[in-house]
Amino acid sequence: MVSLLFRVKAGWRPSELWRDIIIGVNRSLEDLQRAINISFGLDFDHLWFFAKDKKYWGSPVKYVCPREFKHHNPRDDMFDLFQGRRKETFNAALVSLSMLDLSKRDRLYYLFDYGAEWRFYMILTKILEDGDSDMKPVEIRRKGGGVMQYDFDDDDEYEDWEES
Repeated sequence: MVSLLFRVKAGWRPSELWRDIIIGVNRSLEDLQRAINISFGLDFDHLWFFAKDKKYWGSPVKYVCPREFKHHNPRDDMFDLFQGRRKETFNAALVSLSMLDLSKRDRLYYLFDYGAEWRFYMILTKILEDGDSDMKPVEIRRKGGGVMQYDFDDDDEYEDWEES
């Protein structure tokens, strides 16, 4: 029985905005994604992926949200292969954390919302050998509040429109 403790950091303010999340190794990357979004106050209306490389988009391996994987176009893989950018894409709902063969201090990268590009990275800080492998993700510690996903004020936008 094993569970994992991740420190999930906001890429734009990593020392000021983070969460510690424990999750069982039998849980999927999609389960981890849900926990991150809930913990940071993000919605679930956008595409997302996990990567094992800090290049995010340029990562050779990506674990994408089920909606995107369902509509994956194999011709995109051929284009990447032709350009010398071989990438492997997996459905995050079908990939358990145990399948990633992570070691202490390993990192994963999470990008939410392809337009706004909310970037997070997580460090595996502890492997809990006596933990629950099926444990649902739980936030146990945090620093900083939630994020403001949509940063606009309708009144300001309307006033600017009236002046022009």
